[in-house]
Amino acid sequence: MIHIEKLSPDTIMLHVRGAFHEKTAKELSLMVFQSHRLGFKTFLCNLSQVSLIDDRGHHQLALIGEGLHSKGHTWKVIQAPSSIGDQLILRTSLQHITPAMWN
Repeated sequence: MIHIEKLSPDTIMLHVRGAFHEKTAKELSLMVFQSHRLGFKTFLCNLSQVSLIDDRGHHQLALIGEGLHSKGHTWKVIQAPSSIGDQLILRTSLQHITPAMWN
């Protein structure tokens, strides 16, 4: 399940909950694409409620990050489960941002 929270006129946070598998990854990609078309430039992806991420999920997070970075936009993954942190840091500029820093 994914919930979108608008933080400012050009910043959104996507909260992902549950298992992050291929279907969830496709849904996240579509939401990011639609939000990009609406003019958002900074995307925060909160994974603190994710129970597991499969290989397709890892790959999709990397693709989303690379696509946004190539357009000059910002993609930050927040509170990723520790088991995926090392893999994501190499591909999507993973940053652990505490909830106090969200605003």
